[in-house]
Amino acid sequence: MKRTFALVVLLAALGVLSKLALKPRPIAPVDAMPGPESAQGQSPSSTVPDVQATLLTRHRGGSAEDRRLVARVADRFRQTAVAIDQSDGLRGLRLLDRLDLEAVYLYEKHPAEFRRLRDMLDDASAADLLLHWREYFGLKRADDTDRGILIAELAGLSPSHRRLAARYPSALPLILADPEGLTELFGSIGDDEKELAESLTLLSLISLESGASDLRAAIRTVENHRTLALDAFRRHGLEGFAMVGLYGPVLEAMGGALPLDQALILLQVNSDYVDELLRTHRPETIAGHLGHVASRGLVEAVGGSPNGLRLVVEFGASGEKAVEKAGPDAADVVFDDFAPGVLRNRAVAALGEHGPMALVILDKYATDPGFQEILRAHGPAVIPPIAAADTGPEALAYLQGKEKRTLGESLAKLALLATGDNGQAVIGTIKKDGIERVESLASSQVGFYQFLPLYDVSHLANVLARGYSPTSGEMTWALIDGCFVVADVLSLAAVQPEGAAAAELARSEVKAAVREGSRSIGRDLAEAGTAAAGKAASAGAAGASRKLGRWWAVRSAGGFYRILERLPDALPKLSLEQVANLGRPLCAKAGLRLSAWKPVQLLRDGAAVAFRIPPEKGLKYLGAQVLQASVGVVGIQKMEEHLSSRRPRGG
Repeated sequence: MKRTFALVVLLAALGVLSKLALKPRPIAPVDAMPGPESAQGQSPSSTVPDVQATLLTRHRGGSAEDRRLVARVADRFRQTAVAIDQSDGLRGLRLLDRLDLEAVYLYEKHPAEFRRLRDMLDDASAADLLLHWREYFGLKRADDTDRGILIAELAGLSPSHRRLAARYPSALPLILADPEGLTELFGSIGDDEKELAESLTLLSLISLESGASDLRAAIRTVENHRTLALDAFRRHGLEGFAMVGLYGPVLEAMGGALPLDQALILLQVNSDYVDELLRTHRPETIAGHLGHVASRGLVEAVGGSPNGLRLVVEFGASGEKAVEKAGPDAADVVFDDFAPGVLRNRAVAALGEHGPMALVILDKYATDPGFQEILRAHGPAVIPPIAAADTGPEALAYLQGKEKRTLGESLAKLALLATGDNGQAVIGTIKKDGIERVESLASSQVGFYQFLPLYDVSHLANVLARGYSPTSGEMTWALIDGCFVVADVLSLAAVQPEGAAAAELARSEVKAAVREGSRSIGRDLAEAGTAAAGKAASAGAAGASRKLGRWWAVRSAGGFYRILERLPDALPKLSLEQVANLGRPLCAKAGLRLSAWKPVQLLRDGAAVAFRIPPEKGLKYLGAQVLQASVGVVGIQKMEEHLSSRRPRGG
C-alpha cells in the first residue's frame, strides 16, 4: 500500500514538473531588460537566439532583405534593437543599421533627432547617404549645434536631392548649400562623367563659409558658358574660370578669332581697361579689338602690359607701331610717365620711330622739365642725340667692371672718362642751340672724314666760329686729335716715309677703335639692354630698386605673356592651396571667395583628430576625392565650411 502511494506521488510530481518546464516564459519589459553592456556577460546561446527569434517573429511578414537587416541589428545590439523596434519600428532599425553606435547615442540622448533621421529612411538613397556620413556623425556627437543643423537640413532635402547626394556623397555640402542649383546643373550635364567631375572639382574650390552666394555665382557661370568655363578652368585653373565669369560674353563673341589661351591672357592682363570699355561699349566691340590685335601679330606685346590694349585702341596705327617696336613696356611708359596731350602723343611717336632707345630715354627723363620742353618742341628727333650721350655713364661702368679689356675698350674707357658725356648736357644744348646743333651726335656710323688729321680740331673751330658752346665730348676728341697730330709730326721728323705711313695707319685705327668702341657700347646698353640701363640709372630709392627687381625678374622670364602662357604646364604641379592663392585675386574680382584648405580639428572619443589635405596634393587629388564612393578629407572640410555659415551668430 505504501509503495503504491509513493508511486502515485512520484507520478504526480513528474507531471507537475513537465508542465512547468513546457510553459512559455514571458518577455520582460523593455525597461527591465539589460543593455548591451550587461548582455555581453551572458551566454550568447541563451540571449541572442531569444532576441532574434522575437524580432524575426515580429517581422516575419517582411521581405527577405528586411529579415536580414533585423537579424543583423538583433545580433549586434540585442535588447537595444528590441527597444528601438518597439518604439520606432522597422525604420528605426534601418537607422540603427546605418548609423551604428551613433544611432544608439541619438536614441538615448536626442530622441527627437533620432526620429527626424528615422523619417528620412523611406528611400534607399537616404539610408546610403547616412551610411557614407556615419563617421562624421560620430565626430559631431558632442556638437549639438552643428549636429542639429545637419540633421534638419538632411531632413529637408527632397528625394531627388538625396539620390544625388547618395551618388556623390562628397558633394553633400554643395547640395545642402544650393540644392536646386546643383540638381539643375547635374541635370544639364547629364551622363558626361568628365564634365561632371570637372564641375564638382571646380565648385569644391569655392568657399561655403559665407553662405551659398559664391557657389551660386559659380554655378551660373558654368550654366551660362559651360563648355567655355570648363575649358578655361582646364587650361588656366581658377584664373581662367574667373575670366569667363567676368568676360564670358566677350569670349563668346570672339568665336574663333584667336585661341582661347591667348584670349584669356589678353583679357587678364588688360582687365582694368576692358572693364572701362564695357561701361560704354558692347562685348562685340571689345571682341573686335582683341581680334584686330591678333590679326596684327601683337598678342604677345599687348598681353605683356596692363596698358597694351589701351595703347593700341586709343592711338591706332601709331600705338600699334610703338608697341611693336618697343615692346610691352612702351605702353607703361606712355600712360604712367606722360599726361594726356601733346607730350603723350610725342612719346608714342618717339617709341614708334626709335623703339627701345626711346623707351630708355623717355622713362629716364619723363619728369625733367627741360626734356619735356624739347620733346614738345622737336618731337622724336631729340631721342638719338640724348641716347648717344646718355649711355656714357653706363658704358663707363660696364668697361670699368670688365677684368679683361681689348685695346679698343681700354681706349674707349679713357675717352669716356675724359669726355664726361651725359644726356642732361645734351638736353641743355638742345634747349640753348636747337636740335640741329646735336644732330651729328645721333649718327651711328663713323665717317671716313672723321679719321683725317685735325678733323676734330677743325670741327671744334667751326663750332666756336658759329657761336656755339662746345660740348665736353667735342673738346676731348679735339684734344685726342691734336695728340695724334703731334705724333705724326714726330714720325715725319725721323725722315722715314715708311714710318710716317705706319704712324698714320696706326692713328686712324686707334682713333676709329676709340670712337666706335664708345659708341657701340652705348648702343648695346641703349638697345640690346632695352630699359635696363635707363631704369638702373634712375632707380635711386629703395622702393624703386625693389620695383626694378620685380620688373627685371618678370622680363627675364620672358614677360607677363610668356609667364601666363606657361600656366597650363604649372597647374598640375601646384598644391590645392597654391592653386587657390593663385586664383584668389581674379576670383575676388569675379565675386568668388575660395576655400582656404586649412586643417580641420574634430573630436573623436574626446581626443582631437586633425583632417588635413596633404600639402603636395593638387587638383587631381581633389577630383578623385569628390568622385569617390566614400567621404574623405575634402568632404569633411567642405561640410565644416557649410555648417560654419549656418551657425547662429553671436550678438
